[in-house]
Amino acid sequence: MKRPARGAIILLTCIALAGCFAPMTTREAQTIASQRLTKYCGGKCGAVTLGRTQRIKSRYLVDFEAPRQRFTVIVENDGNAKVTAWNKEK
Repeated sequence: MKRPARGAIILLTCIALAGCFAPMTTREAQTIASQRLTKYCGGKCGAVTLGRTQRIKSRYLVDFEAPRQRFTVIVENDGNAKVTAWNKEK
């Protein structure tokens, strides 16, 4: 009885850890980008809407629009994010 129980525990542990190493989904990238942009703006950007999300190699580019600016948030697979902002042309 000892060996099958040990094997079952090892199998369940491997399955649980496999979820930790799975690639990031689009929804996860959008959530991380939204949280990062909220922190970046600090309530001063106005109403921000989600634009386009695209995957390029191992990162996501998530675009947002505000009344006066556009933002692109680069989300890496490890969860790090960087915000780039530019003014809208009139």
